[in-house]
Amino acid sequence: MSIKLTPRLMTAVPYIRGGRLVADIGTDHAYLPIYLCEQRRLTPVTAKNGETLCAIAADINKGPVERADQHIAEARLTKYIKTLQTDGLTGLDAYDPADIIIFGMGGELIASILAAAPWAGGAGKRLILQPMTHAEKLREYLLKTGFAIIGETLSREGDRIYQTICAEPAPEGYTPPTLSPAELAVGQAAYRVTDPAQKALYAALIDKTLRTETYIRDTRRRAGQKTPEQDLLVVSLTALRSSII
Repeated sequence: MSIKLTPRLMTAVPYIRGGRLVADIGTDHAYLPIYLCEQRRLTPVTAKNGETLCAIAADINKGPVERADQHIAEARLTKYIKTLQTDGLTGLDAYDPADIIIFGMGGELIASILAAAPWAGGAGKRLILQPMTHAEKLREYLLKTGFAIIGETLSREGDRIYQTICAEPAPEGYTPPTLSPAELAVGQAAYRVTDPAQKALYAALIDKTLRTETYIRDTRRRAGQKTPEQDLLVVSLTALRSSII
């Protein structure tokens, strides 16, 4: 079995560190851990509970776990990828994975999963996160709870642009940056990169977010509602867009 990842899943790969146990939360088909093993990005390590594994593929629902089991077996990786049916990170502290991937969930849900598992913020941990909605809520949570955002990558599938955020526990003495409303929503690292494709995606993400927030603001105004948060975000996004032209 040879796995080919979609663009949004591929954004996790550069952030994975070799020689560490990986946990893929909300794994669905387990394509990402299978790919990492097939490409030899992962090597077996001894988990906290004594098992020798490359990765844990976890999902809250039975169906995705069964599909993951099937695909892992087809790839002949059952010995190295363990599946778990569990809610978020519940029970994964027994394995103590170092690199934690959470894709395909809303930013608020990802934040709540992390908040319920304080061990995930321990020394040596790395979070690789892809919020489907409310990226601003997730960034705000990370910066308020002792994480440093060390990398961001964008990807496009169809008409949708995905944000991948990599964070680690902040070093001692670290002062988190003060992000503008726009930077909380669309990130503040991506527009500093030199890769033209990433810059183009970042500009497109800002434009799309600006259109959406302007529409929300105008709709609420027509309904007679006050829109201070939308006003601030629209102004902030407009300024950020101007800064990368």
